[in-house]
Amino acid sequence: RLLEGLGLDGEGCKPMATPGIKLDVEKLKEDKELSVDEHTVFRALAARGNYLAQDRIDLIFAAKEICRFVSNPTDASQLALKRLGRFSLGHKRVVYKYPFQRADTIDVYSDTDWLGCPRTRRSTTGGCILIGKHCIRTWSSTQPSVTLSSGEAEYYGLVKAAGAGLGHQAVMADLDLALPVRAWTDSSAALGILYRSGLGKIRHLEPHTLWLQEKVRTGAITVKKVRGEVNPADLCTKHLPSREKV
Repeated sequence: RLLEGLGLDGEGCKPMATPGIKLDVEKLKEDKELSVDEHTVFRALAARGNYLAQDRIDLIFAAKEICRFVSNPTDASQLALKRLGRFSLGHKRVVYKYPFQRADTIDVYSDTDWLGCPRTRRSTTGGCILIGKHCIRTWSSTQPSVTLSSGEAEYYGLVKAAGAGLGHQAVMADLDLALPVRAWTDSSAALGILYRSGLGKIRHLEPHTLWLQEKVRTGAITVKKVRGEVNPADLCTKHLPSREKV
């Protein structure tokens, strides 16, 4: 239905390797708003893309970026929607396999694209929850505030991931399964903020995020570092060729 609405269901339509496009500031200056008649069509197709992205880790970031334009669709957002359609043309499904396994931890991966939005200069946080090799949940969201450093942005992403991991731990406890939580980040700066006590010299850090420092000190959660090139959450913050990352 998405391809049909975009006019990409006929012969001669070529698929693309990545699901989205990265616009620079100069292109955004030339961006124009769509006509009022096109608003409804764009919103309907954006909603279809968002529906598909609920369990498609390779579409989740591109769909999130498109849905940020639903209140004021533009030519750039229309181009991004068509790119999502062309990617879906060549990648019509992702198959999740859950073979029998023995797992003793809940692993939560976090990644942040600092100042990734050229319009608002806000960062994107992405993450995923894995039990063993089984992917349970993924997310991609725009941070509500503009951060002043990559370490601060990565730390906020780590806080969100840790909260999601502890929430899933509570769900497992309801099933009489006691699993510890390990959070992973590829940012040394975020780990530096985490292992100090309080704000330190970073006076602009949101104080309500410091609960994670206490959770680490008490052993309620373990935080470790993962190399950026093998961090699965990287797929939730950037437009990447999915076959290599998924």
